[in-house]
Amino acid sequence: MLRGVQVVVTGMALAGFVLAGPLVARAQEPAAAPQEPAKPVLPLEGEAVQITMLIKPDKTADFETVLAKYKESLAKSENPQRKQQLEGIKIYKGSQPVQGNAVYFMMVDPVIKDQEYDISRIIAEVFPVEVQQIFELYKGSFAGRGITSLTKVQ
Repeated sequence: MLRGVQVVVTGMALAGFVLAGPLVARAQEPAAAPQEPAKPVLPLEGEAVQITMLIKPDKTADFETVLAKYKESLAKSENPQRKQQLEGIKIYKGSQPVQGNAVYFMMVDPVIKDQEYDISRIIAEVFPVEVQQIFELYKGSFAGRGITSLTKVQ
């Protein structure tokens, strides 16, 4: 009987070492290097930039909702560079349609180098739950975009 107890105890100890082995090995592995922030999807180049956005004429209210959430995201971000971006962004609506679409101009001056300017990604940083709904409004209103980098001449 003593032999049976020794076998059971030895078996349990062996099972414990086998199961604990990966945990001990994992604890001894060096910590993973901190991940670098993702590269921006829409970084802007130049001293200033003009972004021309064509918006479906019946969806301008939806687009203006998106713009308001974009500016709110920049203002509420914990990233201090987002507030710098907000200070340099001015948005205008053109008086003449282009190809039947409403035209919005986003003037960015100055451009904050190596920062994200993509509307959906900025909103996702501050409003991760709402971003999908806002993105649907954006996608439904969008008809085209042009980006012009600018350099001051005088």
